[in-house]
Amino acid sequence: MASQLLRTSLRALSRPAFKAAAYAAAPRAPITASRLAPMVARPIATRFYSSGTVDADLVHKLEEELQYEKANEESDQPEFVKEFLQANSFQLEDKLGHDEVSLTRSFGNEKIRILFSIADINNGGPADEFLAEGEEAEDDVAPSFPVRASITVEKDGKGAVTIDTVAQDGDMAIESVMFYKESRLANEQSAEADWQRRGLYIGPQFAELDENLQGLFARYLEERGVNAGLAAFLPDYVEYKEQKEYVHWLDSMKTFISA
Repeated sequence: MASQLLRTSLRALSRPAFKAAAYAAAPRAPITASRLAPMVARPIATRFYSSGTVDADLVHKLEEELQYEKANEESDQPEFVKEFLQANSFQLEDKLGHDEVSLTRSFGNEKIRILFSIADINNGGPADEFLAEGEEAEDDVAPSFPVRASITVEKDGKGAVTIDTVAQDGDMAIESVMFYKESRLANEQSAEADWQRRGLYIGPQFAELDENLQGLFARYLEERGVNAGLAAFLPDYVEYKEQKEYVHWLDSMKTFISA
C-alpha cells in the first residue's frame, strides 16, 4: 500500500488538482479523490503471444494501475455534468481518445460552438501562483487552472465571429475578437484554411478597446451562455476528462502489449 500511495502522490504532482468554483447545489468530491481510495485486488489472467521478456511485468503493472484508477470511477455521467447540461442549452460532444471537447447550441439565427482542450490542465502550477499579490486563498476554494475556450458565433451567409477567452475562477476573460467573412475559415482545420487565415487581419488588441466596448462584448457572450456558470464548469470537466482519458490509455496500452 505504501508504494501505491507513493505512486499516486507522484502522479498527482505531475499536474494540478484544483477545486473549481461551486455551481451545483449539492457538494461533490473532486475527481482526483478516487486516487486516494484503496486498491481493489482482482485476479490477473493474461495470455501472452509476444516474445518480449518485459511484456508480462509491464502488462501486470498496467493492469494494477488500471484497477486502482477504476476502483471508485463513476460508471455514469457525473452529476455536475448532468446539472450543467440540464441548466443550459448546450449539447456536449466528447470523443474518447481526443483531447478536444465542444459545446454547441443555437441562439436565434446563430450557431454557437465552444471548443476547449484537456491540454490546459498542464497550464497550472501551485495554487498560490494564481493569487494576486497580498491575496490569500479561501479555506474551501482554491484558484482553478486557466482553461482556454474558443467561442465561434456563426450566421448563415453572413460570416462568423471567433472570440478567444480564458475561463478561470468563475470568470470568462476575453483575449481577442476576430471576424471571418467566410464562416468556413472560423471552423475548417485544413492546411488551406490555415494558410488563408494567416493573411487576415485578426482584429485589435482587445485590452486596448474602449472599456464600454469591452463590457458590451462581455454582455454579448453572457446572453449566449458564456458566463460564470460555464467558467466554473470548464476546469471541472477538463479534470474529469483527463482522468477518463488516462484510464482509456492504460487499458489500450495493456491490450496492445498483451496481444
